[in-house]
This record gives sequence, structure tokens and C-alpha cells, in this order.
Amino acid sequence: MIIDSQKFNIFKKFYTNNKKSFKMNLVWQRARSDSQKSQRRGALLDAASRLLYRLPIDEISLNAIAREANISKANVYRYFESREDLFLQLTLEALGKWREVLLKRLRRLEGTNDANSIADVLVSTTLENEIFSRLISVLTTVFERNVSTDVVVKFKQSFFKDLQLVFDAVGCVLTDLNEDQVKHLMGVTYFQIVGLWPASHPVPEVDVALNLPELSHFRVDFEQSLRRTIIVTIAGLRSKIE
Repeated sequence: MIIDSQKFNIFKKFYTNNKKSFKMNLVWQRARSDSQKSQRRGALLDAASRLLYRLPIDEISLNAIAREANISKANVYRYFESREDLFLQLTLEALGKWREVLLKRLRRLEGTNDANSIADVLVSTTLENEIFSRLISVLTTVFERNVSTDVVVKFKQSFFKDLQLVFDAVGCVLTDLNEDQVKHLMGVTYFQIVGLWPASHPVPEVDVALNLPELSHFRVDFEQSLRRTIIVTIAGLRSKIE
């Protein structure tokens, strides 16, 4: 059999340039078991998490995540139905990490009814988990789009399950508030984080503009604003103002 040398050289060049992709596909096709699939999902979530430390959320595409995880984009769809689905799962991971640290610190305050201390804990744990704050700030406007109803239902069920643990822990600290009041407090806290985070972390162009004296009143202090809101809300609930 005579091989056309020109065609062979073309194929050789194509293979050399795409060798990494060929290798990735071979590796990923061997992921058959549930544990292997779980590892692949974890690898993709880890890749997205790493990118979050380097890029704004709107610049992180599914292609970028696939490259970071060293797999082909086509394989990503075996584990997540869309970019938004992947980020919803990443949001659950970030929530879990925030909740774990928060609960440990709240246990030290049980029964104290100290509004200042609980405000400090809520603010400090939020600041320490920047990824969580960034993700929930675009949860409704970005991540809860381009996903199926089934994905949204499962996400919200898991999200609320974690939040319920937080409600219970806060209730053990602020024993003078009833269950509905605790949920109201945490709802206000959550939506303050959602709104305050992007406002207090503007893009570079806006940040420069806010340095102008006449625009300085638009600058937002996340820590101070969130802490004040929590304390004022607790005071209002205690005075039975709804």
C-alpha cells in the first residue's frame, strides 16, 4: 500500500497540533463508574473555582472551564447541561463552605442575644468567603437562566436545606426572636449581600470615577453597610416593627 506523503504530513501536523485533545477524549471515555463521573464533575467545579480567582464571572466561558480542566468542551455536557448549571453547583459548594464556618462561630454565641456579635460573625464570614458573595450576587440574573426547571428545583431545594441550618443556628443565638423573625433577618442579610457586593466592588473604570470628589458619595462600604443593616433589622424585629 502506497501512502501519499503529502496527505500523511498533513495528518501528522493535525495530530501534533491536536494531540492533547485526542488524549483528553481517550481518558474521558474511560470514566464509566459513578465514582469516576463524580471525580470528573469535581474536576470541572475545581477548574471553575480556580478561574474565579483570576477572572470576572462574565469572562468565564464553558470553553475556558474545559481548558482549565484539561478536557474537551463536548465532554462537559456529560456532567452539566450548561455553564449556568455548573455555576449553580459551584454556588452550592460555596454556600456549604460559608455555612460550615458560620455555624462553628455561632455556636460560641448561643443564648447570648447579642446583636453586635452576631452581626460581626455574619459580616466576617461573608468577607472571608468572597467567592460565595460573588456568586450569589449574580445568582438570579445570570445563573438561574439557561437551565431546566429540574435543575432549578434541585438547586433551590439544596440551597434552602443549607440555609435552614443557618436559620436554626441564628435562632439559638437570638432566642428572643421567633422562627419567622429569624428568617426575615436572614432574608434581609442575604439580599443586602446580593446588592452590596457588586456596588462595593466596582469594575476598574467605575472605581476610578468614584475617586472624584463629586462622585465619592456613590462609594459603598460593604462591611459597614451590612453590619449596620443587620443590627438595625434585629432592633426593629425586637420592637415588633415589620
